[in-house]
Amino acid sequence: MGSLVLAIIIIIGVAAGGLYALSVGTLAPTNATTTTTGLAGYQNVTFGFAGPPDVTDTPGFMLWQNFAHHVGLNLNVQYFEGDSTVAEALVSGSVQVAEGGFQSTLLADQSEGNASGSYPFLIFSNYEAVNDYALVVPNSITNYSQLAGKAIATSGPGSSSNLFCNLLLSEHGLTGSQINCAPIGGGGSRYRALIAGQVVGDIAEPYQVVSAVATGHYHILASIPQQFPQIMFSVLYTSRAYATAHSDVITKITEATLLADRWAQNETAWVAKEQEEFPGTNVTIAATAWKIWVAMGLWQPNGGLTVSNVDASVNFLLNGRAISSYLNPKYFVDVSYLQSALADQGTYTAGPIYDSSIPTINVVIPGFGTSGPTSSGLTSGMMIATIAGPVLLSGGARRSRRKN
Repeated sequence: MGSLVLAIIIIIGVAAGGLYALSVGTLAPTNATTTTTGLAGYQNVTFGFAGPPDVTDTPGFMLWQNFAHHVGLNLNVQYFEGDSTVAEALVSGSVQVAEGGFQSTLLADQSEGNASGSYPFLIFSNYEAVNDYALVVPNSITNYSQLAGKAIATSGPGSSSNLFCNLLLSEHGLTGSQINCAPIGGGGSRYRALIAGQVVGDIAEPYQVVSAVATGHYHILASIPQQFPQIMFSVLYTSRAYATAHSDVITKITEATLLADRWAQNETAWVAKEQEEFPGTNVTIAATAWKIWVAMGLWQPNGGLTVSNVDASVNFLLNGRAISSYLNPKYFVDVSYLQSALADQGTYTAGPIYDSSIPTINVVIPGFGTSGPTSSGLTSGMMIATIAGPVLLSGGARRSRRKN
């Protein structure tokens, strides 16, 4: 992963990320929209959220619409274009707490702090604990050699999807011009490019993965959590100054996140809320995507923020030249809020709750088996389409909220 060839491949691809690292703190956050979810008498917190919401973020609605109120907070949500712009908002002080990509959090600290330990931004929880990307290809492609020189859709230079694309292909023997990680755009754009035959692969999120597999023409060649199981996805972070002044608020947000993650273990409740927030979404695709998210541990009902995973993620990004120097987790991560939240809320032991009445598609997820439930959870097996005909997104593929 840290080979010279890979470094050459990736160092060009992350140039945009490097420019962001130099400019964060000087750019004004753009295209922010605000949703006020407050109740009288509750403590108000301005909460920056990375990108417009999609079905991945259904637990997020529960976080600020229900469980924040449960612990006495109003999370007044501002949606931003993506991970970098919400980081810029936190740097500028226009939001007090932020959700966004782990990489952008490191870039914000790297540009504003220094390696002696004065990093100003503090990670205190996960929002989505693991990366949920998968490489989706046509059924005719069964090995990586068939991808030599062929375009695979990614968000763009400096993005996580582009980094993962380069790493996957390099680890499976492709080099130089054989690696073609094309900058297409967000999840919806990548999905449409795949279906239209403009690319032969897509570093896709579960909703687009299931949509592609449901046509009967595509399958998952690799899942990112299988390949890189310790790599963190999105986190909750704040300024060190705010955490010091409002440690009770940070603990309460962590508690609300735990409660939302526990709520998300129930398929019936999750799909019902998803239909409320995104009316017209295909229930079969939504339920199957839910099973993938649960199988991959995207929402960890007992937290999941660990110093070892943070350290692995820092080294992963350093080897990929996505950050310029090593950041010691002890200077920008504090797991004490999670420990306090667990002391207040207890440990969740129920496990995922499946609803056999909700249609699904049995999707083989490398490293995780199929998306269909058994008495012991998820099982391995062959992909079997359990519905008739292609299942497509209502109104076309939804745009991913992720920019990196």
